[in-house]
Amino acid sequence: MELIDLIPNSMSFRVITTLELREGDEVPVGFTGRVKLLEENSVIAVAWYADGQLQNPGKHHPAYRRFRPDGRLKYEMFYLHGLLHDPADRLPAVRGFYADGKVHYEERYFAGQRNDARDGSAAVRKWRSDGTLRHELHYEHGRRIRDDDTARSTSTAKRTPAPAKYTRPPAH
Repeated sequence: MELIDLIPNSMSFRVITTLELREGDEVPVGFTGRVKLLEENSVIAVAWYADGQLQNPGKHHPAYRRFRPDGRLKYEMFYLHGLLHDPADRLPAVRGFYADGKVHYEERYFAGQRNDARDGSAAVRKWRSDGTLRHELHYEHGRRIRDDDTARSTSTAKRTPAPAKYTRPPAH
């Protein structure tokens, strides 16, 4: 079903074409607008397209959001011309959330490839439900960098050395 929505845009309104699709339905080639993915009459995902490619409708609004059955956000992804891409230095392209809303993981991308942030933070970071960092993985141009290679990287990005590994204290 195709709908037309009016969305406030500063002092005027934007006309948005909205498709409501079910699992397995396809987005028309070259479509521009919003797609709501429905399952049992509930919205489980919202995607924004421009010329048939996923595209953020705004700098701080992701192109794709997936929701849990209770309506809470499960994960969000930012795209630029159909490729995962960080929308800002401090905002990763992909973020996943625990059911309580806390951040579970984040992934950084540049032009569709995993890549560490400019400030040297890892491309992939995952947290435990208690908020402690579980692990970090460094990437450069889509390729994984071993922890001992991180400090020697020839990238122009400023990097911080990987944290020391936890070692079990000797048994007494």
